[in-house]
Amino acid sequence: MKLCLFFIMVLVPGIYLSGQVSLNDGAATGDSGRGMLILNQDERIDELVSRHIRINSEIQGMQGYRIRIFSQSGRGARQNATTARAEFFNKYPDVETYLDYDPPNFRVYVGDFRTRSEALKLQRKIRRDYPYSFIVSSRINLPPLD
Repeated sequence: MKLCLFFIMVLVPGIYLSGQVSLNDGAATGDSGRGMLILNQDERIDELVSRHIRINSEIQGMQGYRIRIFSQSGRGARQNATTARAEFFNKYPDVETYLDYDPPNFRVYVGDFRTRSEALKLQRKIRRDYPYSFIVSSRINLPPLD
């Protein structure tokens, strides 16, 4: 959403900007016919671009996929989620597990996949133990490059 707002506020007005230099106003320099373009813009645009850069530099990870293997709300949901996470870790110790609380649900996610097809491979592997698992788009930790 922030990225969309950035494009609307910064790039769309740029489509309508045009710069023309008249040889009569003294802005043209040199014999090559090249001129100098003076762009007057609101300083809030620079602030907006700087804010966008700062926010993106603070975001960790990248957009990717995880598999949700558990979701529950209500009494005992936290304990059940912790148990589901531990059971998964015992069966698949090489796959990262994550416990998430999105009120009122406790959820367990597994894996850090760059592509949906990578997530699908693990989902097929765990389908017998977790028949209701499904792939979700998520911000993931950067996986090691092979």
